[in-house]
Amino acid sequence: MNFYCKSDTGLVRTNNEDYVECLNHSWCNASGTYQSVTLLLLADGMGGAAAGEFASMLAVKTTKGRTLEGLLQKSPEELLHSNFKEFFKKCFMEANKAIFEKSQSDPNCMGMGTTIVAGMIIRNNLTLGHVGDSRAYLFRNGQLKQITRDHSYVQELIDRKEITVEQAKNHPNKNIITRALGVSSEVEPELQELTLQENDLLLFCTDGLNGYVEDKTIEFNCKEFFNIGLATVADKLISAAKLGGGGDNVSVVLYNPLPENN
Repeated sequence: MNFYCKSDTGLVRTNNEDYVECLNHSWCNASGTYQSVTLLLLADGMGGAAAGEFASMLAVKTTKGRTLEGLLQKSPEELLHSNFKEFFKKCFMEANKAIFEKSQSDPNCMGMGTTIVAGMIIRNNLTLGHVGDSRAYLFRNGQLKQITRDHSYVQELIDRKEITVEQAKNHPNKNIITRALGVSSEVEPELQELTLQENDLLLFCTDGLNGYVEDKTIEFNCKEFFNIGLATVADKLISAAKLGGGGDNVSVVLYNPLPENN
């Protein structure tokens, strides 16, 4: 399998407010045209134990359900001409609506919300969307690059050149995010499209990884994926987060594209 995901409570938390899921769905129409889609989903909930866990689960389940429902209504030929960014945005909006309405109707869920990073891959074309400070990285040609921009207070300070990236790591407000699913009736996801290459490694993670592990260490472990496999890389990344303190739940999603003819 060319994808793998795993979540761990870490060393401090007693519950896990992260939620991850990966799947591949393939279908063929009456003309014999084959198509498949891979979905990679990761969320980091907030709002207290039960509420945070529910928010992240609802974000992933709703985004997955709306995505598959919409794709299966299209023929394989129609998919080739679809505006995937606009389509994926609508799926995010549905997830936001589901979480917000639940938080308004259930006192136990009041104030809950979640980050999300989601990828939809068709023929090695990635449509990537995110809200919050959970991240997506691309490892290509031996180098790791963050391909999402954190929706956070410290990122805004960095953008305004008021602090450096190094200073942001220890900033007292580094955990304040400026966008999340479910905290208001409207949200603006950030979306982009990328073409993946055969030897790429795509990594999604919650801040339980990048908050406790330096990018150079993440890069070092990513370099090993051809030799040790995705599951072992995931285990090594989670272990590194624990060695770094393990103060938060830590979750990772890994994906390596198959050759086009597969």
